[in-house]
Amino acid sequence: RIKIRVVCSLAYHALFMHDMLIRPTRDELADFGDPDYVIYNAGCFPANRFTKGMTSSTSIALHFGRREMVILGSMYAGEMKKGVFTIMNYLMPKLGALSLHSSANEGPNGDVSLFFGLSGTGKTTLSADPARLLIGDDEHVWTEKGVFNIEGGCYAKCVDLSREKEPEIYDAIRFGAVLENIVFDEHTREVNYADISITENTRV
Repeated sequence: RIKIRVVCSLAYHALFMHDMLIRPTRDELADFGDPDYVIYNAGCFPANRFTKGMTSSTSIALHFGRREMVILGSMYAGEMKKGVFTIMNYLMPKLGALSLHSSANEGPNGDVSLFFGLSGTGKTTLSADPARLLIGDDEHVWTEKGVFNIEGGCYAKCVDLSREKEPEIYDAIRFGAVLENIVFDEHTREVNYADISITENTRV
């Protein structure tokens, strides 16, 4: 495990990472010390396009020497999640382990299945098998001792999500879950999972 500190300007970004990362216990927090990496998320503030080398108002920068990540000009919470994955992609091979963009679950006999694929190709759906224990739905590390999840939560695509199609994912949505890029009724707060007018990259 590595210690990540997240500093952000929006409460929902803090909640997202609270849900997404494996949280330290109270005892671990009391002895947390300095973080291994710090994420500064100022996504509502655009990058300066007149800065040398900058071609956009969006900048996602990771400095391994300073162990800092800075997010400018993007409100997408997934930037932080992918930043942590990038850090693990750098660190794990140095320790003789393989980081994987995959989902994983475990069968009743301890057998582990890994599901590889690009975002939106079914990793979360395939790993959410009621007959198997979910290890995680997106980012893992394969070691000589087994497979472990980098994250503590899931970040599922939710286009056309329903209890009938994906009951485990649908029933996991409750108070404290973060929905992103979705359209909902402002009066009833009912989410329209079929509406992709913002983007097809709807998330929960």
